[in-house]
Amino acid sequence: MSEPLGQHATHGSNNYDEKTGAHHTDQVEHSPVKGRAAKGGKVKRHCKKFWWVHIIIFCVIFLIVALCLVYVGMPKIAQKDVDRSSLEVTQIQFLEPTSDSLVVTQEAILHSPSKFTPTLDAFDAGSYLVVNGTWAAEPMVYLPFPELHALHPKSTARIENKRVQINNLDRVTDYAIAVLTQEEVTNGLAGKTKLHLGKLPTVNVRYNTTTTYKGLNKLAGFNVTDVRINITETREGVPNLKGNAFIPNPSPLTIDMGNVTLILSTEKAGVVGNSTILNFTLKPGDNSLPMFGIIEQPKVISSMDKNSIVELLIVGNSSVYNGQHLTYYEKALASNKLSLKMNVQQVLSDSIGL
Repeated sequence: MSEPLGQHATHGSNNYDEKTGAHHTDQVEHSPVKGRAAKGGKVKRHCKKFWWVHIIIFCVIFLIVALCLVYVGMPKIAQKDVDRSSLEVTQIQFLEPTSDSLVVTQEAILHSPSKFTPTLDAFDAGSYLVVNGTWAAEPMVYLPFPELHALHPKSTARIENKRVQINNLDRVTDYAIAVLTQEEVTNGLAGKTKLHLGKLPTVNVRYNTTTTYKGLNKLAGFNVTDVRINITETREGVPNLKGNAFIPNPSPLTIDMGNVTLILSTEKAGVVGNSTILNFTLKPGDNSLPMFGIIEQPKVISSMDKNSIVELLIVGNSSVYNGQHLTYYEKALASNKLSLKMNVQQVLSDSIGL
């Protein structure tokens, strides 16, 4: 009789017992454990026979992962750490200026949050004026940064007495105006260099950062002290005025402008004279610089109010170093107009010793 559909039969052999006349069916059951054991044996035999294949596959996978980490992951990590670093300017000097070059010294602190301490090759960084987050179209100069070993959390970067050519005169002029007239100035630095870390492959990185420092803030606090007028000197072109120009400098900048000439005027009389500061070098902190000039006394007297006070309007118009006009400084000086109230009666009394 056939096995009913939908049922699982137990397979075995059907034996006839001659003594009893009965049929006996020997039950044979398939064990899943034995099946798994058989498969496990095949796997072991395969591994034993082809073990070298598995080792090669493992090595290839490991090599691919390692190469990806070194040649793909490492450059990204290096660039990310460079981008996370910041620069804090502590000193900038612009000395020995010419019409197309400057001698630059710059010292800054490099802040690095990374635990790695790579070395950056020397490179030229374009220096840009940044206004409201917008970089100038072109760098004003290229600064030669020396090789730098970046430490955690900070290290010092210094450019020492390097003469740099002016790359774009208009951009230098814009920067000079910003330094003179703004409370703060933002400077951007950008360049490409190579990064070394131990025995890892050299990585090409882009250095792109901004740093903000104090400007001259329109020469706030400017004053003239110890003013003396030689009332007997009336010859044309001969100085009859002397004193000291007091100029605060809250910035980290030292600026050599050569011989600077200022035009003096009053609202009523117009131009009443000029004053000159020789070897004008502005340093951080308070500066007291000797000055001399020529003043037309009748015009000054006619501009006094009833209290003998004259408001002088002062604007720079000339900056000359070794016979060369520094137009970038001259335009900056012309953009910043100063006013100074002077007690004429007191000045005259001091001048004649009363």
